[in-house]
Amino acid sequence: MKKLLLPVIFLLLSVQIFAQFQDRLNEIVDEDMQGYATPLATWTGTFLNSGGYYSADVSTIFGFKFSILGMMIFIPESQRTFQVEEGVESATFFGDKGAAVPGTMGFVVYPPWVNQTSVPAAIPQVAVSTMGTEVMVRFLPKTQVEDIEADLLGVALKHSISQYIPLIPIDIAVQVMYNKLSIGSPDLSISTTNLAFNAHAGRSFGLVTLYGGLQYEQTKMDIDYVFTGTGAELLDNNELSVKLDGENNIRLTLGAALRLAFFVFNADVNIGSQMAVVGGINFEF
Repeated sequence: MKKLLLPVIFLLLSVQIFAQFQDRLNEIVDEDMQGYATPLATWTGTFLNSGGYYSADVSTIFGFKFSILGMMIFIPESQRTFQVEEGVESATFFGDKGAAVPGTMGFVVYPPWVNQTSVPAAIPQVAVSTMGTEVMVRFLPKTQVEDIEADLLGVALKHSISQYIPLIPIDIAVQVMYNKLSIGSPDLSISTTNLAFNAHAGRSFGLVTLYGGLQYEQTKMDIDYVFTGTGAELLDNNELSVKLDGENNIRLTLGAALRLAFFVFNADVNIGSQMAVVGGINFEF
């Protein structure tokens, strides 16, 4: 990733990779899009549904947090290829080598892709809390770089459960998160909607907090594009639309945080359809 798409969402998608995706995707028929792009939908959900918490403690008076999250998301080998026909595999968005299979109008060529086994990402967020409830916001107004336009809105609501249980030795909270990301150009538009529900717990030992949680999540991706591949001239309308579901459904999060005055440094491992290692620098009071 040599060129960042957005200065705020540092490594979300680069102009370079999006352009590669657009050039090749426009040659793919909608029947094959499920195989190509489902791992990308899963990656988007893994990214945007990460980093919701590093503690289950929620202020009952007033609290404020500003966080910068960085992460590495690992793509399993099973999500780097998909089967185009019996005995023939080709690359998904994260895969390497394409394929060619005979069709009614000659060979159907499936292109190579970005060949990545791990993809970095980062995102900032702000949260305020009072009366045992926290509201978190991620926001990027519509921003354009070259002919690519993107915007992001994310909100989360977290509520303390342990405040209702006297003398409980751990903090317990529940949270719901919603993130919507749109990115597109004149011939390609991708929009993802991500929803997550989690229950998490934590306990502090001096300056260190150990935390973990279980999360249910779902990702839906809409892809609208202009088809320019073989046979496009035979179509009455070559503007295609595809709806995909990510394979990220359940994740387990385990992590630790270190508090130094107004700063908290945290790291956690997220185990799901794609594994994510997340680190955060948080300013909190």
